[in-house]
Amino acid sequence: MNNFKEEIDDAINDIEYGVEKVELILDHPISVKNQVAVIKTYTKDNLELLIKMSLVEGYSLIEYNNKVKESELELELDLTKSFDSLPNLLMYYSPEFQKQFGLKLFERLSNIK
Repeated sequence: MNNFKEEIDDAINDIEYGVEKVELILDHPISVKNQVAVIKTYTKDNLELLIKMSLVEGYSLIEYNNKVKESELELELDLTKSFDSLPNLLMYYSPEFQKQFGLKLFERLSNIK
């Protein structure tokens, strides 16, 4: 379980720059039964995502909530997809995170000499 906790912490650290808030939900029923972590993420484009993290199954959505309005993009989203990383999941569902990811990548590449 210690390695899993480290994986959870690493996953959260990987996305903090591009979201409003991220928190680990320790008492969610799905995490107790299935040995998975549940992460609640509030994006900069007003999405509230409840995400399941499993070392076996990867990352997937439990709940998707748009706090502002439904968009045309939402009609095309597959809410049943699984992802190999938390940033990949967020880039799929959150256009603003995708933008922040690109800016962070550009910043890191600009510092390489």
